[in-house]
Amino acid sequence: MSESRRPLVLVDGRLARRRRTGIATYIRELDRALSAHPPTRFDVEFVYGPPGIPRRGHITQLLNLTLDLLWLHVLLPLYAISRRAALIHAPVNWAPWFSPARTIVTVQDLSFERMPDAYPRGFGAYARLFARRSARAAKLVLATSRSTANDLTQLYGIPSDRIEVVPIGVHPGPPADAGPPREPFVLYVGEFEPRKRVPALIEGHRRYFAEHDPGAYRLVLAGGGGSEEERVRSLAGQESELTGFVSDAKLLDLYQRASLLVMPSAYEGFGLPVAEAMANGCPVLVADNSALTEVGGDAAYVLDDPSPDGIAAALGRILAEPGSLRVRGQRAQAESARFGWDAVADATASAYERALRL
Repeated sequence: MSESRRPLVLVDGRLARRRRTGIATYIRELDRALSAHPPTRFDVEFVYGPPGIPRRGHITQLLNLTLDLLWLHVLLPLYAISRRAALIHAPVNWAPWFSPARTIVTVQDLSFERMPDAYPRGFGAYARLFARRSARAAKLVLATSRSTANDLTQLYGIPSDRIEVVPIGVHPGPPADAGPPREPFVLYVGEFEPRKRVPALIEGHRRYFAEHDPGAYRLVLAGGGGSEEERVRSLAGQESELTGFVSDAKLLDLYQRASLLVMPSAYEGFGLPVAEAMANGCPVLVADNSALTEVGGDAAYVLDDPSPDGIAAALGRILAEPGSLRVRGQRAQAESARFGWDAVADATASAYERALRL
């Protein structure tokens, strides 16, 4: 077969233009990794579609939703036809309703199934319907964690032989024992959605801070958006700092300076900030659920009680032992070697090849 007639895999990258979250990072980094080591038996093209409309309220939110649906279910299939694509990779849960090519779907999480009350009714209904159909119609389903793979089997009946666990990748940071001492602050990274439990984190940290000041560690919240953004901003006090979304360089700087990353979420399909912090030698405290303990592994501190009192107690106990924190940071960095981008790209390319053969 000539080079120009090799099978083409289209990857829907549009959400990388719409959001500044872990999903966007996953899409951009997968593009870079596959471009650096392109497959030899087929071609891969990331297609990013039209940009989103800057959010200015409910009207622009509705317009963006309309544009999302138009892109996914009309424009992307038409583009696939024009490019004679053999396979479409939907990297965020939902594939076109009618696809002119085979599909492979990455399920990032099924939080809208596990926590339906945390989402607007209309979005939840759409997400559940389209995720179920997309997973069942796909030749293969990629799950970002074993936890999500189990959800797919339990909730959608996807056989385990049609699921491949491919985590989200991270880049290794400098050695954990190199560089200056870490600074006295704890870090949260992500959106302000109900399942993230950010208000509980702020209140728990406030109680810890009141009990240990002077000498208490501050809280830095890096992120924004989500339905609880206004509430988070109103709750954050002088002992907290809201940075908003930050650049990749600034985020790395925060990971390399923070004494501890805290992720008290009620549910995560992977938990990219946990893996990123670990790769940069930052110890992590994670809630005992879903994929968080899977990603954190033996190196993570585990939060058994995610209430404000439980968070305050955990912070007081962990931050009182800086020597243990250093050891945990070193162990976390070693643990993060499981999530190298080269391995993620290789596993994804192997999945593409398998889906093209099925």
